[in-house]
Amino acid sequence: MPYCRSLSVTWKRGVMLGALAAFSTILGRIAEATEASSIRSPGLNTDQLGESLKKFRSLHTDAKCIVRPIEWSDERSFKTNWLLWVDCSLEKGVSFEGQELLARSDPDRPFGVFASFYKRKLIELSYTLSTTSIEDLLPILHRVYGKPDQVTRSAAGILDSVTWAYHKVNLDVELVPISPAVVDGNFLRIGKGLVGNAVRIRIRPRTTPPHP
Repeated sequence: MPYCRSLSVTWKRGVMLGALAAFSTILGRIAEATEASSIRSPGLNTDQLGESLKKFRSLHTDAKCIVRPIEWSDERSFKTNWLLWVDCSLEKGVSFEGQELLARSDPDRPFGVFASFYKRKLIELSYTLSTTSIEDLLPILHRVYGKPDQVTRSAAGILDSVTWAYHKVNLDVELVPISPAVVDGNFLRIGKGLVGNAVRIRIRPRTTPPHP
């Protein structure tokens, strides 16, 4: 009988540990979802990391999506993973707190929303705005996201980047050089003209899958 009682106690402990592990996993997933939701862009409030490619395309019917080219060792791998990486771009229909996409205000620089999907799930989202100064966006960013974790300025004192670092996700706001470009099918070719500046906002996980 002591042997049976020992088995019973062991079984109960196993069940309790299993339940605790499952509960911890659920809490972790809830926390990740809450974090991703908390940093989604006010201008893109229908999109957040983890959403499906199908949902993104249904919300943005004008988006242009292409499969990222990857070399596979055999046909079976190709059939199974041909949608491993998908990149989508969008040039209109989206704004950030009244700030237009650069592509909307300057057709010679057709840069707007860029979304990357891994295994048909959104893992990175960025968009380029028409404004040429991060300073103009700071009041909005502070109100929505609070105090940033990192601020970088150039030697001339110009605000170059601002970062909000969460547990699993980063929100980066950067001043980037933008050249004129020409749309060539599904790709952009650098055009002629002076290089200008624009603000790019990027939401990305702190760890990303290996790129092809």
